[in-house]
Amino acid sequence: MLLAGLAGVQAEKLTDAQKKFVDNGVVKKRACMTCHAVGGSGGTVGPKLDFAGSRRDAEWLARWLKDPTMVRPGTLMPNFGLTEAEIDELVALIADLKGDVDVQALLSGDGTLQEKGHRLFTAHDCTACHRVGDDGRFIGPDLTWLARRRTPEWETKWLANPDAVKPGTFMPNFDLQDDAREALVAYLMTLNGGANKASQDWEAITAFQLSSRPREIGDRIYRRFGCDGCHGRRGVGGYTNPNAQPNELMPVINRAALDYTEAEITALLMSRRSPEKLDAAGPKPLPCPSWKGAIADDELEPLYAYLKSITPKS
Repeated sequence: MLLAGLAGVQAEKLTDAQKKFVDNGVVKKRACMTCHAVGGSGGTVGPKLDFAGSRRDAEWLARWLKDPTMVRPGTLMPNFGLTEAEIDELVALIADLKGDVDVQALLSGDGTLQEKGHRLFTAHDCTACHRVGDDGRFIGPDLTWLARRRTPEWETKWLANPDAVKPGTFMPNFDLQDDAREALVAYLMTLNGGANKASQDWEAITAFQLSSRPREIGDRIYRRFGCDGCHGRRGVGGYTNPNAQPNELMPVINRAALDYTEAEITALLMSRRSPEKLDAAGPKPLPCPSWKGAIADDELEPLYAYLKSITPKS
């Protein structure tokens, strides 16, 4: 009876669009809520879908549902072999899941530029894909230490057109105007590890519950520091670093544990390194920051264990 009562309370909190999605026959048949959350309930593997209709258009959703791997190779989203009718039905349902974001009202309110940016970050439901501390998902890079590894100029360019920086990126283009980008970047530049302790506590609880091995703990550390935001998941690269030698790409690091000892990698992590310019007259490429004072001593061994685990078998 108690569970039924809680379910009723949860149902009362849902918007009409959320309730239609949760109650839909195709959604139940394909068990969408096993991985995705709507209205505070559901799985944690995929993005939250509460405002998915604000992030994706119908054409993108149809391509994604038809074959997710064609849109994002390596995605955990399976290909369910949906019929055209099922795709159309799901696209219509997801397209209705929208947030009412009055950008100008958020920008004209009281507060600092950083506070306005935080309001935009929340209103656009950025934690549907990104994580800060112990809040959010791991679909996109963890933002807990974003300001340590990015510059305002890079973030401004990224938010203006993510696909131009990384073709085929999963990050949608929110079509933000200059003043909105300025506020959002101002907030993002405050993310310099302030929520690190909360993230560490969450990781410790998770490790205890799952009896995690060092490489799995290292994977979470790799993500917390946003290493995948430069070097890609499992170190395969993919992000651009404008004007960096030799090819304007962030380094591939999935062979790091073969090329360097744990002590050597530790030394590299503790020093700031800037790549050589491709064009001497061009802008400075993004440097690899020093993580001294950020990475704890007991995090180095599991991080190295993770780097060993992503080494290509060949």
